Amino acid sequence: MSLKLSVLASGSSGNIIYIESDGTSILIDAGLSKKRTEILLNRIGKNLRDIKAIFISHEHVDHVRGIGVINRCYDTLIYGNKDTLSCNKFKKTTGLINPDSLNFIESDESIILGDLKITAFSTSHDSINSQFYMIEHEDKKLVCLTDIGHVDSKTLSIIKCADVYLIESNHNVDLLLNGNRPEFNKQRILSKVGHLSNEDCGSVLSNCIDETTHSIILCHLSNDHNNKSIALKSVKKILSENCSFFSNSLNIIAFTQKDDPTDFINV
Repeated sequence: MSLKLSVLASGSSGNIIYIESDGTSILIDAGLSKKRTEILLNRIGKNLRDIKAIFISHEHVDHVRGIGVINRCYDTLIYGNKDTLSCNKFKKTTGLINPDSLNFIESDESIILGDLKITAFSTSHDSINSQFYMIEHEDKKLVCLTDIGHVDSKTLSIIKCADVYLIESNHNVDLLLNGNRPEFNKQRILSKVGHLSNEDCGSVLSNCIDETTHSIILCHLSNDHNNKSIALKSVKKILSENCSFFSNSLNIIAFTQKDDPTDFINV
């Protein structure tokens, strides 16, 4: 039995994570058009018809852009918390969705879908009620965590000791502060409802990984205030200095908005 994932898209232009077990295929978010989502799935040998459900993290357009059209074409199940699925911004972006397809999963709640266990947990982001997800299959655990400005102790306790982490490593603080964004936007990104910096990401991981963790995918990298080399160097440095479970055998990759879908990563 297996659990594996591919990152199809991650960043401010759109976010899609593909996850499958032997019996169930899901997406976390669908922030690109239906056509683009289909193209990316085809590149990993998959199709939208394969998708059992889409789990929504929050209502921002780069996470929900394709939801409505996908649902209308394939009647795909949609999961998210009530605040997100009921808010005007979500409804305006997605348009009509078959009400029978909508399913609520609230923070701290787990559901069983096929042979997957999916647990939602709250995240600190400037949206109505953002959350992300932990996916479990038999003894394997995958944590997906982006679009978050701060990770509190409760969240840490939920996401500890996963086999694989897909986590935000959004920006280098110095590059952001010296960049051309308006000051209010910089402060939003740096706030507890913004995005994790490379240093924040390394600190979170230092408090999470253990001997079972074998892969880390750094996601939602800023095009303007980060790059793969900087993110990887920063996170590895913090882990090597602060985490006894860090080793050079730990598989750490960074994914940008310009990248093709990742090869399948076995959890």
